[in-house]
Amino acid sequence: MSGSTVAEYLWENISDLGVRTVFGLPGITTLPAMEAMRQLGAPAFVVTRHEQCAGHMADATARLGAKLGVLLVDLGPGLANTLTAALAAMRDSSPLLIIAGQEHQSLIGREVWHEMPEIAVFAPMLKFCERVESPDAFPRLLDRALRLAMSGRPGPVLLSVPKNLWNEEVAVPFKKFASAFPPAPMEAAVDAAVEFLRNSAKPVVVAGGGGRLPVAREAIQNMCERWQVPVVTSPNGRGVLPEDHPLCLGHAGRFGQAHASETLREADLVLSLGCRLDDLTTHNWSLLNQEQTIIQVDIEPSMIAQNWPVDLAITSDTGIFSKKLSEKFQRPAEPFWNLSERAQERQTKREEFFAISDATAVKPQAVMHALETYAAENHTIVMGGGRFQQFAGEWLVQQPENFFYAANSGTVGFALSAAIGAAITSPDRQIICVLGDGDFTMHCQELETAVRAGANVKVVILNDFAYGAMKARQENSYGTEYGNADFAALAKSFGADGRKILKGSDISETVRWLLGVKGPALIDVHIDLEENRSLLFGHDIGEKEDPITTTN
Repeated sequence: MSGSTVAEYLWENISDLGVRTVFGLPGITTLPAMEAMRQLGAPAFVVTRHEQCAGHMADATARLGAKLGVLLVDLGPGLANTLTAALAAMRDSSPLLIIAGQEHQSLIGREVWHEMPEIAVFAPMLKFCERVESPDAFPRLLDRALRLAMSGRPGPVLLSVPKNLWNEEVAVPFKKFASAFPPAPMEAAVDAAVEFLRNSAKPVVVAGGGGRLPVAREAIQNMCERWQVPVVTSPNGRGVLPEDHPLCLGHAGRFGQAHASETLREADLVLSLGCRLDDLTTHNWSLLNQEQTIIQVDIEPSMIAQNWPVDLAITSDTGIFSKKLSEKFQRPAEPFWNLSERAQERQTKREEFFAISDATAVKPQAVMHALETYAAENHTIVMGGGRFQQFAGEWLVQQPENFFYAANSGTVGFALSAAIGAAITSPDRQIICVLGDGDFTMHCQELETAVRAGANVKVVILNDFAYGAMKARQENSYGTEYGNADFAALAKSFGADGRKILKGSDISETVRWLLGVKGPALIDVHIDLEENRSLLFGHDIGEKEDPITTTN
């Protein structure tokens, strides 16, 4: 497109990438960009009630397969409100483009109304952060921002655009963004990995978020089935191998599962595929030891050995590496360790955990069991943060699109907005948001956005009238309890539907109602406050001190 304005050039590029929806709030410095979007007719602009919520909504679209999440906000306070969303995207490697308006260039630096030093504030948190100084510079800076957001370890980027530039003409003709080919491993690296495997008795694959893409997870599964080697995952790698697959022991580490964690600790060789081996996956590195052989494969060189020394470092796309390794490595006559009994024990304990029935008390695991029973095959669980994770986190994940949360930032206030964003941009999926009452009330105003946008999101509030994770760590409750609104009535006031669950005998019927009703709907579940069972390896509710950490 020749003779485009800055705003037109932006939206033409975004639309060409397949981005159908931009989230944000209107502002004085972005009105020209919004008008250009309206005139072009694409992408669609979804107005939210808070900029942080808009950021989480955009983030969710990327987590469900879009190449990029896009956010448009005003300068100053509007942009500042997106900082938490940027943190969540950065920690979980989600590609997010933040477009922020800026004051007229002649006024920048004079501390005018709403001005903030956006580059100084955001640069340490993002992969790329620049202010556009001229219309001619815009195509280059946009290409750079998109490339960094979507390549290597994906993440958030920011372009700040002074309001006087939006309608300025870009001199160069429109040029489509050209994606880079992912890196492949050198043959010598694959040969070295094969040699390590030949000398291993108890190898384990740790699949991280770098293996989430369909091509990568197919290659990883084929490789692991050929070897018959066990797989554990990071929180963001859940579903790379279906969690009911006989080779999958689940996700390891803090908030992970015991059988997966024990397998990682006992392994003599750890093949890390797109995983940082961080504190969550390794339970503060207590599941690793210096006697293990560590092979780390990552598309981003800076992630290798970030958290633990390695014996073999390979910069590569995980899918390409897995395919090449599978082709070269012949499984030995004597099989690697057989963990079928451990996998069966995991399934048995899980069945026992969910076989809780109480007609009076509302058991959280009974609610989760009902959801898992009645959920559609094409579903996505968006989980919040809090004590209830010991129940919601046991969801059986078949593929990465089935389940996500702000795992590495631990952002409370993420789930509702992310679920709404997912429902808006993936209307073919059944989106279920499971969160606590403290989490819900941080951003409950976005129910209005869900109603206005027709987001078919289903919200399940596991309500204990407290910041439960903190309350459980106190000898005597202080500063953690509060009163709540009638959430079912609140949902109806926004135009959504709502019901309560006050006794165990109501769980099945109410869950089926929730999943069957049209449009955004909510159930307020008053859970049994005494229920504290858990299958999680790193479950520390009730502990008064953090576990001992190991530094390396």
